[in-house]
Amino acid sequence: MGYLDDVTLGGPVDTVASDVAEIAKVGGNVGLILNYSKCELLAHPGVTVNDKRLQSFQRVLPSDATLLGAPLFYGPVLGQIVATTSLWR
Repeated sequence: MGYLDDVTLGGPVDTVASDVAEIAKVGGNVGLILNYSKCELLAHPGVTVNDKRLQSFQRVLPSDATLLGAPLFYGPVLGQIVATTSLWR
């Protein structure tokens, strides 16, 4: 899924690694580069990642995950939004 310069990939680790490699290759062919410092990997702590590109991504726990600012799962991020939004009080 993508919108403008934000892309979200999902699936098994090896599939995501392959997709990231393809995006880097195709993007590089047209002068675009991935900003690895902004890339995140949403994964449970027990998930093993052997791909060097994916290892360079910032690891995010599911309970802390957001997509375009919206929490994806119940957890601290959703709790913070509820606590600070007047609509929920």
